[in-house]
Amino acid sequence: MNIFCKKYFSLGCCAVALAPCPDIARADTVSSDTVNGTLGTLNSITFVSTAGIGSPINLTANTALALTSVGNVNVQSNTIGGFKVEVESANAGALKRVGSTELMVYSLNYNNADQGQIATKKVVENSGFDSNCADESGCDRNVKISISQSQVQSRPAGLYSDMLTFTLTNQ
Repeated sequence: MNIFCKKYFSLGCCAVALAPCPDIARADTVSSDTVNGTLGTLNSITFVSTAGIGSPINLTANTALALTSVGNVNVQSNTIGGFKVEVESANAGALKRVGSTELMVYSLNYNNADQGQIATKKVVENSGFDSNCADESGCDRNVKISISQSQVQSRPAGLYSDMLTFTLTNQ
């Protein structure tokens, strides 16, 4: 009878010793939290004249001006809805002789797309999200003009000018 009790005790001890093991291996608690980051909005446009501010393009009497670069527009925009660029001409799309009323109508080309005469404020680019424009270096858009011979013909000598204003709107 002693032998039977020893075996029974041994089995009982083993059972008690093994019971806590599954509880140690199982995770009963979980914790989580949200990690957030905010990226600021880029909204910048810069127009830089090719010849420098106030430097004129040399025109030749009675000769058309072929498509000529007058500057560069740099756009920085990172909104998911994209952006819109508008241009406005102070003289309704014409070079005006300083101190006078003589005009030379010109055509504008923005980013290799002809826009014609800018008689009123005009949308020249309507873009969805563009990853090329979405960093601090932005994206460059060339600006060119052309003037037909009839606009240059029989005009008095002098300085002719216009002011272009580019506006960026994030959408």
